[in-house]
Amino acid sequence: MSGDIAHPPIAEQSWFREILEAHGFERTGPGEYSNGRASLRITGSRLTAIPAEGGRPWRSDLTGAQPEAVRTLLSAVLAAPSFQSAAHMEAAAVARSKAEVALSQTADTIARDPDTHSAVHLRRFLCSLYNGHHPVSLWRLKDVLDSHHNAAVVEVFTAWMQGHVPEAALRRALTASGEMDRWDTVKLGAKDRERLGDALGAVTDLVNTVSPGRPTFELTRANGLLRQVVD
Repeated sequence: MSGDIAHPPIAEQSWFREILEAHGFERTGPGEYSNGRASLRITGSRLTAIPAEGGRPWRSDLTGAQPEAVRTLLSAVLAAPSFQSAAHMEAAAVARSKAEVALSQTADTIARDPDTHSAVHLRRFLCSLYNGHHPVSLWRLKDVLDSHHNAAVVEVFTAWMQGHVPEAALRRALTASGEMDRWDTVKLGAKDRERLGDALGAVTDLVNTVSPGRPTFELTRANGLLRQVVD
């Protein structure tokens, strides 16, 4: 007597159906699913994904694949526009449109008076979305914004997290706000220069006194970056 446990076909397993349902696919026949635009067909462990508008089918053999691996694979494939439902594409278009309006409002606020407390935080927010090199305190951002700008930030951030705010849209907002032109003109004030000097001195002292190891490597790197700012 064999100790192996017979598993039902992948198409009959609940986790597989849940993945497809989460992406808007409904069962249309034995081993067949559709979201109204694209379709999936699974025969045994062979999966065929047929994109909308007569695109080239995508095929894969899922023999022995674990549920999490299949979930990751399908999520990547079904995220492509040619596999998205009409409702999903319409929702994405609405999200992009609302984000564009919110970006425009934010850019206008920054352009009018870029050095106000709220505008500085909005500038940091947009720059952080654009290139990832600007830390943002969400607590401070929320604290300094009025309800109008708070709503705009929520709209942009939500759409950005969902992949509906392309880099080009952020670039347009940064350009319209004047941030691109200000990039190379921003200077540190006397107080900030003093704080920078103190920070450089403290890090330099640590580099010269801390025992060799990973922290020393990171401190040396930080020391070099601080010197670049000073220069």
